[in-house]
Amino acid sequence: MFYMKIIYFDNAATSHYKPRCVIKAFLKAVRISANPGRSGHKLSLKNANIVYKTREIIAKHFGNIDNSNVIFTKNCTEALNFAILGLCKSGNVISTVLEHNSVLRPLYYLQSLGKITLTLATPKNKKFITKDDILPLIQKDTKLICVGAFSNVTGNQNDITSIGHLCREKNILFLVDDAQGVGHAKVDMKKQNINYLTFSGHKGFLTPQGIGALCVNNSPPLSPTLLGGTGTDSISLKQPKYLPEGLESGTLATTLISSLYSGIKYVEKHFIKHSKRVEKLTEYLIEQLSLIEGIKIYTTHTKTGVVGFNYKDIESEQLSDYLDKNYNIATRAGLHCAGQAHKFFGTVNQGIVRVSLCFKNKKSEIKKLIKAIRKYKKK
Repeated sequence: MFYMKIIYFDNAATSHYKPRCVIKAFLKAVRISANPGRSGHKLSLKNANIVYKTREIIAKHFGNIDNSNVIFTKNCTEALNFAILGLCKSGNVISTVLEHNSVLRPLYYLQSLGKITLTLATPKNKKFITKDDILPLIQKDTKLICVGAFSNVTGNQNDITSIGHLCREKNILFLVDDAQGVGHAKVDMKKQNINYLTFSGHKGFLTPQGIGALCVNNSPPLSPTLLGGTGTDSISLKQPKYLPEGLESGTLATTLISSLYSGIKYVEKHFIKHSKRVEKLTEYLIEQLSLIEGIKIYTTHTKTGVVGFNYKDIESEQLSDYLDKNYNIATRAGLHCAGQAHKFFGTVNQGIVRVSLCFKNKKSEIKKLIKAIRKYKKK
């Protein structure tokens, strides 16, 4: 009963609602329980077909890239590490102060080893990253630009289309962290000139935790950072160089891959309706928050339902804890694994309260949030 009463506003961390088709696909794959790509019997082949179909729908979803260039990972963090550690051997890399630590920590690690130099762009408009923020930072040896599609702190959308065009013009590789964007905004890797894209399933694609992917679009090969059994070339002690096997050592999470297939199908089927609903709910939330004296809103334009705000000088964790304990309203507070973003916004000590909506949320739930914040104001 307690679980059902919670007002869940933490969908940017992980989606609360799981469609029936996603749960059904997961359970069906559990019952098959065979290892794809390792055996030749019927059950193994059936699971191998599930894996193939999921690669196919992912490849199509992101602009009809080659199916074999979809590499399954356990989450977006692992996918980003595969891309960054497998690619960056020398030269300059440009990223931004708004990135998640899943991008910045591997890059700082490589810089500490003396393998790369790292340059971080800051948004001149104080809100989101544009081509004009990146262009002045490009050096003769700049080989990679890493930008998230959306900030996980504010939900603001970065201009990855113009940045992608800049990368094409300058012959620089482009890596996009789409953890917060999938299910909310469409991406075409070919048209937007994205060489590498990463995502997790458990947010916008509504799957259980534990599945993600790295998508590659006609780009230089990545050195593997995880080596082992691939089901192919078993006589050789060298890791296969071809994709996807070269980057997929070990047994795949077939149950989660199956749920991802159903999650993407569900999202694509309802995309327009759900997107419009989230957009309207977000507008209403921002409108209502702006009526409370002392509220500072950091979100200006988003498609993901994420709204970051603070109330006066109160610590974000304190307000979030108050909402949880007194009203069963689940939000997220703190630094959101994006310390450089908080340095930029001046919120290292306070953090930011993040509300992240889903199409299943209701106006009445937002009203309860606003009422709860107003009551806190009177304390």
